[in-house]
Amino acid sequence: MLLVALESSTRSPSIAVSLDGEVRTKALDGDRPHASDLLPCLKELLFSLGKSPREITHVAVGTGPGSYTGLRVGIATAQGLARAADAELTGVPSLEALAHHALSLEEHVDIVLDARGGGLYHARYERTSSGVSPLVAPRVVPSEELDQLLKDSRLALVDQSLEPRITAREGLQLKFGATPDATSVLAIAQHQL
Repeated sequence: MLLVALESSTRSPSIAVSLDGEVRTKALDGDRPHASDLLPCLKELLFSLGKSPREITHVAVGTGPGSYTGLRVGIATAQGLARAADAELTGVPSLEALAHHALSLEEHVDIVLDARGGGLYHARYERTSSGVSPLVAPRVVPSEELDQLLKDSRLALVDQSLEPRITAREGLQLKFGATPDATSVLAIAQHQL
């Protein structure tokens, strides 16, 4: 099984490829357009495994929330790859992938990322034996609600840009700078398969 994962919902897009348990990843330069880099980077990863794009059996792509342009480019690329290789295509919610990567069994996490324009992306997840379950589905909330979102939280993954605005409190573990990546999308896709 040759599985490719794309995550382009953030300013730090990435690609992951898995072949028989061996995983190769590549982070793209966030200062360059996603569209110009995704396929050349994927080709490089596949070549390093001795494979071609036609041998891809499964394609997974992060579905956001996130940058509209980044999502559009990533999803269109994933659709093209799947169609060209006659591969199975799977969409993976980006915040769910991030939660899956961060949580141990029976832990809960709040994820808060900057949505720009005065809004925040927020979701709450729980890790169960069958995967990750949303307790609060991804949504956009006004940035003034930041402290309220974390009121009952014990663990939060938070956009680095929000650090100065968060009121620290006892019992709240904050992890800054967490962003969805292709490795996390890959892990969810493998679990689903």
